[in-house]
Amino acid sequence: MKSKYADDRCLDITAYLGPRRAGKNFYNGVYGAYPLDPEEGYPSFITDEVFQLYKEAGFNFLMPEGDAFYGQRLTKDGFVEEPDFEKSDLYHYMQVAERNGLGVYPTSEELAGQICRTEGEIGSKEKAHIRDMIATIQRYFPKTFWGLMVTDEPAYQHMGRVKSVMDYLRSEEIRAIKPELQIFASMLPMYGALVTLGPDAQDSSTQSINEAIQKRKAAYEHYLNVCADAMGEFSFDFYALIYESQISPWYYTNLELAAKKCKKDDIPLAVTLQSFRLDDKANEKTGRGRVVYRTPNYLEMRWQVYSALAFGASRLGYYTFWPHYSMSSGMRQPNAMLVYEPSADCGYRTTEIYDAVKKVHMEILQYDHVFLRFKWQGANVIRKSLERNIRNVAADYEGSSLVSFTASRDMLVGCMLNPENGEEGFWIVNADNPFHFQVNDTELFFKGAKTITYYRAGKEYEEKLEQVIRDGEVCGKWKVRLGTGEGIFVIPEVEAR
Repeated sequence: MKSKYADDRCLDITAYLGPRRAGKNFYNGVYGAYPLDPEEGYPSFITDEVFQLYKEAGFNFLMPEGDAFYGQRLTKDGFVEEPDFEKSDLYHYMQVAERNGLGVYPTSEELAGQICRTEGEIGSKEKAHIRDMIATIQRYFPKTFWGLMVTDEPAYQHMGRVKSVMDYLRSEEIRAIKPELQIFASMLPMYGALVTLGPDAQDSSTQSINEAIQKRKAAYEHYLNVCADAMGEFSFDFYALIYESQISPWYYTNLELAAKKCKKDDIPLAVTLQSFRLDDKANEKTGRGRVVYRTPNYLEMRWQVYSALAFGASRLGYYTFWPHYSMSSGMRQPNAMLVYEPSADCGYRTTEIYDAVKKVHMEILQYDHVFLRFKWQGANVIRKSLERNIRNVAADYEGSSLVSFTASRDMLVGCMLNPENGEEGFWIVNADNPFHFQVNDTELFFKGAKTITYYRAGKEYEEKLEQVIRDGEVCGKWKVRLGTGEGIFVIPEVEAR
């Protein structure tokens, strides 16, 4: 009999950075030096209108970071310390978020930077800063203050220090102030510099491709272990849509290694996905540059999201909602979900990336209360292309009721299990590079299943299955054509589990 699931769970989703502060950008670390900024600077977009755009796209919490650091206030000449919380930029930010029903994970420049980026245990000074920040924000905004953004992309050399911070955040002293305090800290992707991932990392220029892959995997597994031990979860950034048409060779491998670690330790997995364009070798006079990360369309966005869910991600982040406030020579972010627009009365416009992200969210948030009950067990793939992304992944799970499957293109299957009732679920994803705009004709054979329930583009379906013999087993056969980048969540009704 088909299980009934109460709508009592929600996927946490955020985008870094959120609505933008007033003023100017940093350029090579100097406030106000960016040559493309208007002389008068930008107005504040920390407004009800922009916060509602954030919420309408399916996001439910914000990370203000440098748009509203704790203990700071923006002046016409840059930032100054502000000990009076009610006069700080974060106080106003939290007010607007509270009016619009959004949670906030604030931080301070000290915590995200110096406190987490040095060595040794934190001392009484650092503890006092953290305690004061948590107590102050909790006193004013107990419902809107969901947690802290601790730091961003620390190297493995910093993780001892980060663990010291986390131990304090879990202490009885802090829990007495904020019992339900959550944390957010995105870790490095496995395409980061090898020296940041593990002590045994070494230059791979003289190695074969296979040797280099194994070295990178080993380094990243070390990084995974120290990060998961410190944080009690694993969250990482990954931007997979590279250059004009390629996908990163490491996206699925990174997800798989992280998913296996999170399964072993029974901890949550989160991933921050690409929602921006980035150019390097940019000429700030002509605007020309070379595409490093391309603008994602809807098909590429859903490929990112459904692939992450197929590896068990239970929280999603995006980089970025608005182009970053800090630029450097030769680097430019010409596109994000929202961008400045001088011709518009409001001063900004939403983009095709915003529309794509919103559309995907409107699909998955219709049934997140279902798939969030399932825990990742492993993955399988069919490899049809020469894409290293799918060829680098092990995808070696065995033991599910999915006896076999076929596909005309690269295909990813995420195998899930509901610990409450033993029910299996499967994410099936068209894993072909979405740049090629190819559909995927698939057949799946579920042992002992006569019907399935599946969730597609935000809708629930039930279907009776044709009974066939496959690999010596009586199986229910399901045939479906997957669109470019599409993912479907399938629950077979198996008679004997």
